[in-house]
Amino acid sequence: MRTMNTEKLLKTIPIIQNQMDVLLDFNVNANELTNGVINAAFMLLFKDAIRLFAAYNEGIINLLEKYFDMKKVQCKEALDIYKKFLTRMTRISEFLKVAEQVGIDRGDIPDLSQFTVAPSSLLDTLEQHLASLEGKKVKDSTAASRASTLSNAVSSLANTGISFTRADEREKQAALDEEQSRLQALKEQRLKELHKNPAAATTDSSTVFEEGGTINSAPTIDLFTTPSSKNRQGPIISS
Repeated sequence: MRTMNTEKLLKTIPIIQNQMDVLLDFNVNANELTNGVINAAFMLLFKDAIRLFAAYNEGIINLLEKYFDMKKVQCKEALDIYKKFLTRMTRISEFLKVAEQVGIDRGDIPDLSQFTVAPSSLLDTLEQHLASLEGKKVKDSTAASRASTLSNAVSSLANTGISFTRADEREKQAALDEEQSRLQALKEQRLKELHKNPAAATTDSSTVFEEGGTINSAPTIDLFTTPSSKNRQGPIISS
């Protein structure tokens, strides 16, 4: 997402936004997570939300970095995407609060505390830039001021992205550790079985040997050689 060009970025982010909407439409509160099935579904959604929002956040950072170099039509589309991002940021924050209330470890929940001020303060700057491209009268702002606002917003979003990425990495590591534990348990169980029944370790297809080390074999029958003439007797004719 951080390396996409403008055209591809403007097509991809709305797709991720739609996926986030479907995920967040689960819309459950902590009091409703008493059913085992619903609770399990929420845990799966929580894991997906972490990964999906991390990608979403990366796309928004890329979008903001390209915004002031976009054409007017692209700026209008990008501004709409950013406004929708702010709305979804509020929804994901509420979603994570539910995750904390149902007992998910706080270390596994991304920290959104640094988001609240900087990205929202960027909205005015983005709107003024679009208005200037449309020929509207806007208040003067220096390039340095605009760059500072953008830098603060990107820094804030980058920290948010790091928080989501770390949570995802911890989830992956936990899954790997669990799988390793299962494999180790299976290995130990198999070793115990072999220790109790050593004969199970041998194969049934081993060759049978006679005493003295010679292979027990039966005489073979040649089915292809033509019998010799001395072994073949013709009909006996009596005179």
